[in-house]
Amino acid sequence: MTKIALILIIFFLNGCSSIPFEESKVEVLSLNNEITTKDIFNKDFNDYLISKGYKEDALPIKSWGVKELILGQYFFNYDLKIARNSIEWIRVNEKIALLKPSSSLGIEIGRGSSNEELSDNIFGGGLTFSFERHNKKLIRYEKAFNETQRAILEHEKIVWEYRTGLLQKIVSYVEKQDLINITKEQLKLKHSILQMIQKRVILGISSQVDYDRNALELKSVNQKLIMLQFQQDKLKKEIATDIGLSIEKFNLIPIDTRSIKNLFVLTTGKFLDGKSIKNIQQKATTNSRELRLLLATYAVAESELKYEIAKQYPDFNFSPAYTYDLGNYIWNIGIDVIIGDKNKNKLFIDRAKKIRSTEASKVLAYQLKIINDVEILLTSFDHSMQIKENNEKIRITKDKLKNQLYKRFENGILDRLELELEIIKFYEVEKKYHKAFFDVIKKGLDAELIVQEPIFTEKYNVNEK
Repeated sequence: MTKIALILIIFFLNGCSSIPFEESKVEVLSLNNEITTKDIFNKDFNDYLISKGYKEDALPIKSWGVKELILGQYFFNYDLKIARNSIEWIRVNEKIALLKPSSSLGIEIGRGSSNEELSDNIFGGGLTFSFERHNKKLIRYEKAFNETQRAILEHEKIVWEYRTGLLQKIVSYVEKQDLINITKEQLKLKHSILQMIQKRVILGISSQVDYDRNALELKSVNQKLIMLQFQQDKLKKEIATDIGLSIEKFNLIPIDTRSIKNLFVLTTGKFLDGKSIKNIQQKATTNSRELRLLLATYAVAESELKYEIAKQYPDFNFSPAYTYDLGNYIWNIGIDVIIGDKNKNKLFIDRAKKIRSTEASKVLAYQLKIINDVEILLTSFDHSMQIKENNEKIRITKDKLKNQLYKRFENGILDRLELELEIIKFYEVEKKYHKAFFDVIKKGLDAELIVQEPIFTEKYNVNEK
């Protein structure tokens, strides 16, 4: 009797965990401090850059280029860290899936009486465990494994979306910076023209109407400049947020707009010029994180269907037990089985089949989208290149005319006011060329989005920090 009780107690203790609760509080003030103190001079960040190929004597970085911004986002961005960490707890589901169904242990102690005898010591114990059929544990593991793969792909997709969003903001920043420079030059020339007209008004050579009209045009240009500078400042703050740094720390070094612009121009032309639709379609289909994510979701749906089919086959619960009563030692074993409902099983299986079919349709629909996106991309790129080339020709003609005007000014045919009134018209040509120029670069962004492989930087392992 004592031995049986001891065995039951050992089984009971063996099944109990002894992991204590550890409290972890989120302190808002300390988090604020952590956010505001993170910067590019962080030793961990510099070690990370060294692991990505930077020379130690080139650190800390002196300016933000495309490569530095992308790696900064990988390192500092909180959302990317959350996505990366979520993979770890999802991966635990694989280990959980391999666990056997929980067993149960029972102990019975009581008193019994009858007209003839009295029993003061009635006790017993039992153990219940399950036997699963039709490889249910293996199917659960398969599903958990597929869910892990899906989580990894979701993480990669999030990283890619953040990268794409950051690149779009970088291009917009460089584009606006160029436009700001053009507008500043235009404003400077407007000031010069207005000053000359003002002198002429005083001398009675020009009318007040001429002055007021030009003053109004100057205010309009100045207003555009203020708006562009406001948008640029806002965009810079958005880039800092995408990186994962405070505005103050991000502004410690400048954005190297010139090198970024040169990189985008060179890379876009090399990637898209002369590429066939078939080659880009193949790359897009092979690399697409969205497509691979849809395939992983399909795999999860198929595992779910397998599990619903396996659940048609009932599991057995075995419950061996021991009872001592009135000097009798009683051993028994029970076998329980849950009787399934044929119609219920059919409904669950039909639902799982429909879900799998839906996920398969999503894969097909997305592949069609990729094919069409590539065709639109190349057509759009050719169109943008034509517009850019036409604007380049207009720009060349504009430069020739500008030189002729300066020669006429030097020869005394034109005065300064007449010269500048002609030159200021050329800024509209510059703005049109500027737009056409960046429209081509944006096609490069579209290409990277569709092909889903780095075009503007080398490949980095985003799962490593």
